[in-house]
Amino acid sequence: MSGFYGWCARTAAAPGLSRLRATALPDLTAEPVERLEREGCGLVVAAGAGQGSLAEEGPVLAAILGRPRWPTPELAAKASEAGPAAALIDAYRREGAALLRSLKGSFSLALLDSQKGDALLAIDRGGIGTLCHGLSSEGHLVFSTGTDPIRRRIPEAAGISPQAIYDFIFLIDRVPAPGTIYQGIHKLPPAHRLHWTGNEAETAPYWRMPYAAAAEGGEAALAEQLRVKLRAAVAASLEGEDPERVGCFLSGGLDSSTVLGLMSEASAGSVRAFTIGFEPEGFDESPYAVLAAEHFDARHDCYYLEPADVMEGLPKLATAYDEPFANSSALPAYFCALRAQRAGVSVMLAGDGGDELFAGNSRYLSERLFDHYRRLPGALRRGLLEPLLDALPERPPLALLRKARNYSRAARLSVPTRMHAHNLYREIAPEEIFDPAFLDAIEQAAVIALIESIYEAASPAAKVQKMMHLDLRITLADSDLRKVRRTCELAGVQVRFPFLDDDLLDFSAGLDPDLLLKGGVLRGFYKQAMSDLLPREILEKPKQGFGLPYDHLMTTHAPLKALICDSLQALGRRGYFTPGFIAEMLASARLEGGRRVSSYVWDLAVLELWLQSRSIT
Repeated sequence: MSGFYGWCARTAAAPGLSRLRATALPDLTAEPVERLEREGCGLVVAAGAGQGSLAEEGPVLAAILGRPRWPTPELAAKASEAGPAAALIDAYRREGAALLRSLKGSFSLALLDSQKGDALLAIDRGGIGTLCHGLSSEGHLVFSTGTDPIRRRIPEAAGISPQAIYDFIFLIDRVPAPGTIYQGIHKLPPAHRLHWTGNEAETAPYWRMPYAAAAEGGEAALAEQLRVKLRAAVAASLEGEDPERVGCFLSGGLDSSTVLGLMSEASAGSVRAFTIGFEPEGFDESPYAVLAAEHFDARHDCYYLEPADVMEGLPKLATAYDEPFANSSALPAYFCALRAQRAGVSVMLAGDGGDELFAGNSRYLSERLFDHYRRLPGALRRGLLEPLLDALPERPPLALLRKARNYSRAARLSVPTRMHAHNLYREIAPEEIFDPAFLDAIEQAAVIALIESIYEAASPAAKVQKMMHLDLRITLADSDLRKVRRTCELAGVQVRFPFLDDDLLDFSAGLDPDLLLKGGVLRGFYKQAMSDLLPREILEKPKQGFGLPYDHLMTTHAPLKALICDSLQALGRRGYFTPGFIAEMLASARLEGGRRVSSYVWDLAVLELWLQSRSIT
């Protein structure tokens, strides 16, 4: 596992670092480790495949991980000759923290100045890189690319956060930044930096999506700009790599098919593509992947995931992340990356990010329906419709009435809350889920305040742009990127995300929302721009998720069902949840009384397996 770990003393308490030094033995990975120490600060870097760099110049120590893009030829030459960390120190000496305004690419970085007694930490604009941080009981800053090293060094910060468990369930499968599962450990959100002054840490964004800008040119010119920038982003991802060692994820959707098509244009030979399929109907997109592979003459590997694979992968993936993470599509992503690695591939390109940049999520269009509802006279809505619908029984006899009531309730929520209202708390009240004492430690409004603050941070952008901004943080950075990064690392391959190229981010932010949804179609502009590249069937295919067929898995593989039920029972003994809630989830897992398997069963089982892996009681 690549990464780095470091510490910086409180200005007035450098001698107090003896305990940190004594426990700062590297354990990020079994790979070769580099280490630098000065009075009051230190860095440990463990990196595979040349992705990490460590340097020292005068009082400054620097570490950087990833694929940074340097703003000047001089810095690029320095990085090539002396290593990226040496170039980072040069940039820091010239510009200080302002270097982040022009540094692009993917990265996690740390700069420690022992003379000043301060530190600068940052991750890239898209959130491909990661950084976590915490304070020891003596007030020293400890940081790492994951939570585990910090937890080992400052165990007093590593108590489980009830708020994080509440948020994990609210957002279905993840703990959102800046929180972590631990009470005293935090993570940097995308495009954020932390400045440590020797006594306190200040976290702030160093860049924002420039939604207020307006892209210049007519629609045809903008479509050509999009194609040019996409080709450049894919070319940058392929730069310096042996074509035979590069492949791509191929789901058959717009973005993975685009990446495959542009790789094919840039390559002299046939591109390698990898797909995971599912046997049950309604879950399998592989026919579209086969179509795309044939269209671009790719060497295509398509593997159908078996229940036995899920049984093998669940314990591994549930415990592989540095905090609970239950996105079930991590399993197909892992087996896809693993098959690529076994076929000799060392770098995979992924299509994540297109929906969040070019308006591909269905909620962007459905929001227009809520706009129509809110245009009704207030007296009609609040004085007649809403009281009548609220007075209906909890399970109205007619499906149409149930839909009308749910629609009316959703319309009264704020936009960012409505975007994430399809969770367990819509079905079951928190008071029925959590033990009363556990619930007392939770601020239920905190996660709503967080998502609303991210949504409003895009102001004065249009509503659709603010929705995409929220999805870039919560859906992409906190879930999809985390999923693909870690599964690829487990499989032994690197991953790159062409859609998160900085120039493409800037370009997408300047596109008019009405153009993005041209003709009332999700990604209308994008589809038209790519119509000469992609097959018509893929341009017109309905959007489909990449989730698991839970019912099929639980009915066809008894050991998997037993593992999940055992995990739910163990979770019930922790005192977090009410006995009635655990009983309800167990009944769902066992398919009792005609029930279907709830996806929350998976999330809860992953939570328990992760807690067990960290010996948390």
